[in-house]
Amino acid sequence: MPMYDFYNEKTDEVETHRLSLSEREQFIKDNPHLKQQISAPSIVSKGGQGALSKAGDGWKEVQDKIKSGLPPRLRGNIKTK
Repeated sequence: MPMYDFYNEKTDEVETHRLSLSEREQFIKDNPHLKQQISAPSIVSKGGQGALSKAGDGWKEVQDKIKSGLPPRLRGNIKTK
C-alpha cells in the first residue's frame, strides 16, 4: 500500500500516512487542513530482502552476459547473487 506525505497547516508539520488510493481520496475530504506533498515514491519491500536475493538463477546468467560485454574496469559495477 502506498505511503503519502501530508503537510498539516495547523501544526506546520509533515505527516506520513499509508493509504490505498480510495482511502486517500476520502482522507483528503475528511481532513481539509492537510495538503498532500508531492515526493518521490516510497518503495516498501517484504522482509528486507533485496531484489537480487529474490531473483531466480536465470537472472545470474543475464548478469554474466552483461558483464562479459563490459570493459574490465566496469565489470565490478554489476552486482551478482
